[in-house]
Amino acid sequence: MSIRFKLILSNILMIIIPLVSAVILAVMLIGMNVGKSGLGHHDSPEITDKVAQQGFKEFVAISNDAFNDPDKFKDLEYLQNIDNKLKSLNLSFSFTIENNIYYVSDKIDREKFQDHLFLMDGKEDQEHSFGELEYIHYKFKLSDGKDCAIYVLIDTSPFEKFVTGFISDFLLCFFIIILITNGLLTFIVSRSIIKPLKKLKYGAEQIKEGNLSFVLDEKSGDEVGQVCRAFEEMRQRLKTALEQQVRYDEERNEFIASISHDLKTPITSIKGHIDGLKDGVADTPEKTTKYMDIIYKKVIDMDRLINDLTFFSNQTLKKVPFNFARVNLKIFIEDLIDEYEFELGKLGISIKCDYNLPNNTLVKADSEKLKRVVSNILENSIKYMDKENGQIKIDVQDKQNKVLIGIHDNGEGIKQEHLNNIFNRFYRADPSRNTSKGGSGLGLAIASQIIEEHGGEIFAESEYEKGTSIYFELEKVVLDNEKEDTDN
Repeated sequence: MSIRFKLILSNILMIIIPLVSAVILAVMLIGMNVGKSGLGHHDSPEITDKVAQQGFKEFVAISNDAFNDPDKFKDLEYLQNIDNKLKSLNLSFSFTIENNIYYVSDKIDREKFQDHLFLMDGKEDQEHSFGELEYIHYKFKLSDGKDCAIYVLIDTSPFEKFVTGFISDFLLCFFIIILITNGLLTFIVSRSIIKPLKKLKYGAEQIKEGNLSFVLDEKSGDEVGQVCRAFEEMRQRLKTALEQQVRYDEERNEFIASISHDLKTPITSIKGHIDGLKDGVADTPEKTTKYMDIIYKKVIDMDRLINDLTFFSNQTLKKVPFNFARVNLKIFIEDLIDEYEFELGKLGISIKCDYNLPNNTLVKADSEKLKRVVSNILENSIKYMDKENGQIKIDVQDKQNKVLIGIHDNGEGIKQEHLNNIFNRFYRADPSRNTSKGGSGLGLAIASQIIEEHGGEIFAESEYEKGTSIYFELEKVVLDNEKEDTDN
């Protein structure tokens, strides 16, 4: 839910909720104020007539009592009983002696009614009005001859009281409802915005302090929630970039250390043998030839290391050109086996191929780079062959639009904790970096880069002390007639 929709919805609810509440409130207040104002006694002609008739009956009964026993009206308790009976009919009562009020209902303003009686003294009309009240009266004399009168008053305009009470109560309650509704909705909407903003602030402060390990979890679907999720994605990318930078720095330091180590070893050997030649240690032609062969071999190793470093660096920077062409895979592998078979035979290692594709299968490849991949893998197998009867097997399998090539050996194998790192540059499972087995430590890293440029994948499987298998994929070339056969 967007912030815009939340604001629109909250504004609509700020109108609808008070209106609905106002209707319910009005119904409740009408019932309450009807009883207070007495409007309920006059809300229909039938009820009004009934009240009037009952009131007149009470008036006649009181008049009869006054006629039969006038002195009993001096008793305030008797007058209170009359007043209570008339109140149940929403009527008021008053009793005067010599036109002075002796008793009056608490609903009647005593002073104003007294002034009214003085004003009306001498008028014989039986029915009179006092403000909003109408009354009937009966005059009689006490036993001592004093003039007395009883008055029964009825409120003919309860509606005004009802309206006054209703409006005041309604406005007060309606204001409270609006206040509560608006406050609650404002709190809910603002909380849905402020809460994620506080999370954003916390996240920004954590990044400022250099901490990228926190998690900014925000599930709201509004714009602020989207910003929080974008912020979290940014944090993850920053963390990944920082970790990569740290890893790159470590690899760079390791790279420099590895180059130094791998260059220092042959240089030290060359220097030692040259010193031996200068000092006359090689005092026979055979020793001199041996020293020169060792120096030459070390120079070749250094030259190869430098070539591998140059290739790896250029390949990393995407500066190595690839000349892709259609390569007959069967002929390519047979040529490689012919090239290595004699050398491997001298080392007691056999090599064979299990080719499971048509002889005319073509792959899209740079033949020189691909030869380097296979050569690097084979040389790695040769270096770590620890069996007397070494075996290397190349198998080729169809994998839909690709070809899967596997190179297997029965060498010493690789421990599982090292298997994922063998394609890293300068990685050797032996932490002492013993270079007695030769190699630059870049062979499999270069192979991985070349296969990636071919759009394939390279991976390894190994069982320690039993052997290693390295697989890589190449894209198959589909000829036009094969496409037609597939379509048909």
